[in-house]
Amino acid sequence: MKKKAKGKLDAITFIYGFGAAVVLVGAMFKFLGWSYANEMFVAGLSIEAVVFLISAFERNTEDKDYHWENVFPQLTGGDGNTSSNTGYGDAMTQFAGTLNELTIQLKEMNKSIQQIKIEMQNSANKSIEMHSRIAEFNEQMDTYNNHMRQINHKYNSLLNK
Repeated sequence: MKKKAKGKLDAITFIYGFGAAVVLVGAMFKFLGWSYANEMFVAGLSIEAVVFLISAFERNTEDKDYHWENVFPQLTGGDGNTSSNTGYGDAMTQFAGTLNELTIQLKEMNKSIQQIKIEMQNSANKSIEMHSRIAEFNEQMDTYNNHMRQINHKYNSLLNK
């Protein structure tokens, strides 16, 4: 991998940065209404145009940043004991196995969710049933209380005679 030495100034990068700085200062002049804003815009944008024109013809060698075969040895056949087709096949077999395990786990999770749904529905039904029984019990208690009041009223009327 080819790296640029630190401390060296790249001429194109410097000119590009200089042109951008002139454009930004020209924009500031324009916003503030100061003199020479248009001239600074023309100078900065001209510098930028020249840099873009030069960089259009610049040829760079493509650097290979990553060595994927070091990260995934299956791409080249594993540890060197098998051919590249076998390494790829092994990787695909491993992937298929993982995918199969994931599918089985998802099916089990779906069954569990269905069971939870059924239990929650049963609990909701029992709750509704309990609610109606409590309402019925409250009605019976009201009737009982009314009867007790009537009995107390009759008892008091007998005592007062």
